[in-house]
Amino acid sequence: MLSLEKGMDNVHHVLETDDIINIALRMLACINREAVQHSIRTAYLSYKVASEHPMAKECKMENLVFLALFHTIGFFREDIHFDYIPHQSNMNFFAHDKVIKSKYVFACYYLDYMTPVKADALPIQNFLQPHNKDLREFLYQEEYKDIIYMCARISDYVMKNPDSALPENLNVIDPGYFAPEYVEAFKKLNKGNALTDAIKSESHISELSKYISTIRFNQEDNKSLERMLVQLLDFKSTSTMKHSINTSSYALSLGLRLNLDSKNLTTLYNSAFLHDIGKIATPQRILEFPGKLSPEDMGIMRHHVNHSKRILNGFVPEEVLETVYRHHEKLNGTGYPRHIKGKDLTLLQRILTVADITSALNDSRSYKCEFSKEKTISIIQKMTDKGELDPTITKYVLEDFDELLQEQNVLQSMLSVDFSKVITNYNDYILSDMGMMADSLLNNADADDIEEVEEIDELEEDGEPGDLGDLEEI
Repeated sequence: MLSLEKGMDNVHHVLETDDIINIALRMLACINREAVQHSIRTAYLSYKVASEHPMAKECKMENLVFLALFHTIGFFREDIHFDYIPHQSNMNFFAHDKVIKSKYVFACYYLDYMTPVKADALPIQNFLQPHNKDLREFLYQEEYKDIIYMCARISDYVMKNPDSALPENLNVIDPGYFAPEYVEAFKKLNKGNALTDAIKSESHISELSKYISTIRFNQEDNKSLERMLVQLLDFKSTSTMKHSINTSSYALSLGLRLNLDSKNLTTLYNSAFLHDIGKIATPQRILEFPGKLSPEDMGIMRHHVNHSKRILNGFVPEEVLETVYRHHEKLNGTGYPRHIKGKDLTLLQRILTVADITSALNDSRSYKCEFSKEKTISIIQKMTDKGELDPTITKYVLEDFDELLQEQNVLQSMLSVDFSKVITNYNDYILSDMGMMADSLLNNADADDIEEVEEIDELEEDGEPGDLGDLEEI
């Protein structure tokens, strides 16, 4: 078995922090464009306000902007507890019912465990609570929340009242919720409606982009952000997320067997990791359909390569972009989207095609269980014989299949993210009031009801013939 750890040492990460941020925003916009636009406006205003009135020394501007950009990430995910649909329009970011509060709780834990901002995200769980000057004395992170919350409310007001100016007294938007010093900073910056006009003309986007291009997290933090890109696919389809990781493993294993140098191994691995990013724009009913797709739905599914290219364009090297775009092409021209033939397909593109198919066959998907080793090998052999796949690549799948699976397990552990911490903490919040509800029901019960309960307890203790004790024998 090859050493994937050694192989990964030869893989360089082609995405900078700002590339990852922009790709993530494009992905989320495929779910809800309105929510992304709101977050971008909020981040722009937060950046401007913090520039005018500097934050505490413990706070970082890059963390503030990152939190502002992704503080709504809980709104992009379906919620089994509340039957919440993430692509609904006219989102109310500031309602105080539990379904809205829970979105910020999810965002808090997601940003804490999945991104470099870590504990700086903690105040997001209390996003809808009023400004608390005393609390900020002990928790510097509250300063992030104070700035982001005010700017989010202003963003929401501008979106809902495009033809109206902001109130002269900003506090009427949300009395008691804004920190006075940031209200003054905003009013100074918005003299002559400078900030709100920038938002309405959308010139704020280029200014914010210019700042984002300067953000640089360290190498380890960048790796965690890269993993976040694939984890975002889980918002639409868990099997698609797992498939992306498995395809990366097969691609790396095959690339090492073909003795690729560091440059080509880097291109191949990054292409594999990002190859299905466009499926976030594919309807979930298609991604998770438990049977054969209709011709119309198959056409929609196949369009994911175009979505991937659109999302990644401008943020990844051209060779990565084209390798992602062509991973469904076949040597005999029967693939898609361009029916390109072998002579025009690079070695890296051919490898990714084989890795993708191997993963698709061997993975468990919504429409099938994982195929056996024999069936997987048989299908790949047939595709090779038909001239669809490169035999110089597939021979390693046919000959080293068991080793490829072992190597896949190794890489999965290297790329895995403990998402359970996010879900566990989120579910604790969702169920936190169940105990209080039970206590309330007992406290409000009639005295007669209590007496009946006590009588039943006595019967269970006595266990007389014909009473409830007989149930134990059934």
